[in-house]
Amino acid sequence: MNAPRLRTALAALLAGLLMAPAAACGVAPTGVTDAGPAPVISGTPTLVTVYLLRNGHLQPTRVAARSPHVNDVLDALFKASGRSSNRLSTALTGLTLTQVQLVRYAPDAGSRNDPDNTLSLRVRLFVAGLKITRTAMAQITCTARLRPEIWAVEIAHATPDRNGPLKTHTCQEFWDLAPKDGHLPP
Repeated sequence: MNAPRLRTALAALLAGLLMAPAAACGVAPTGVTDAGPAPVISGTPTLVTVYLLRNGHLQPTRVAARSPHVNDVLDALFKASGRSSNRLSTALTGLTLTQVQLVRYAPDAGSRNDPDNTLSLRVRLFVAGLKITRTAMAQITCTARLRPEIWAVEIAHATPDRNGPLKTHTCQEFWDLAPKDGHLPP
């Protein structure tokens, strides 16, 4: 057998061996079939506690959030301000949460970063809109402090041109707004 015929025969044999598994399964190949959009998973929302207002005092209220993560809890707080009910109100009307940052909390420059300690975070919030009232700061601060990993809350007023200074708040400065039959986080 000459060389060109041998190459052709080997190529045909090789092609036959490659095609044999596809033909041997008994299923004929088909074209692509459109079956509609891909499935979407929608989880059940998590119930979280936020602070709304009742008669000028902070009132813990359960609302739906995407997750118990502090970003989603604060997002739920601002969304709850638009649909308050049960004689509850809010001081967040006209305010928009523009950004949430989580950073490691270090109370002073000389503190140790012990890996055995639980993670503690500082949350920085940038809020746009009208003036941030004391009651609005109380709602934001005390809601964020409900999360055990949040040790400090900083709030800044954001404008289109620049962000105002970050001011640190604790829930303790708003204890005068505690519900008549309850208490607030530290």
